[in-house]
Amino acid sequence: MKRKTFYNISLSLPYIALIASGAFMLSVFVAGLGQVVSNGSQDGFLAILLGILVGSVALYSVGGFIWVPLYTWMVVVMLFWGRGKTANEIRNMYLLSPILLGCSMGFPAVLMDLPGAMLLLFWGLLHIANLDFIVRGIFENNGFLEASLAVGVLWVFMAAICLVVGYGFVGIVLLIERIMTRRGVFKEE
Repeated sequence: MKRKTFYNISLSLPYIALIASGAFMLSVFVAGLGQVVSNGSQDGFLAILLGILVGSVALYSVGGFIWVPLYTWMVVVMLFWGRGKTANEIRNMYLLSPILLGCSMGFPAVLMDLPGAMLLLFWGLLHIANLDFIVRGIFENNGFLEASLAVGVLWVFMAAICLVVGYGFVGIVLLIERIMTRRGVFKEE
């Protein structure tokens, strides 16, 4: 297998994890969450760990509604961009893909609170134009500044999750790549 093909195939890893997490959550809901936690362990600590695992998988599954369209767009762009590029260029783009996805999380954040996003944009434009004295007069007395900052906080929160989960997947792929390189699986370009 060529290294470029490996990178292109590895872009499907989050989709595979989403399918597996969806199947896991379906089995948990069919069996009943309380029964899974109580039958899974009699120890309270293990029940807490199992609850954290189920909660994390549920967050990944439900969060798929937000990140799957953006990730799919990113994969299509990466596959289109990668034509005619070297394996190292594709690897570098693959390493930067969680940052790209985290930045694109601004779109859902804006869609969740459009008026707050417009206030944040207006505040940013006034700050760029060095008109901060207007900001104090408009925003501070009415509580608009706090409302507009909610969009930024939401964006940072979603981007942080993308970075953590994305670099988790990148780490898994790099580990698989290292194992395959040691075994001599890759063909020369």
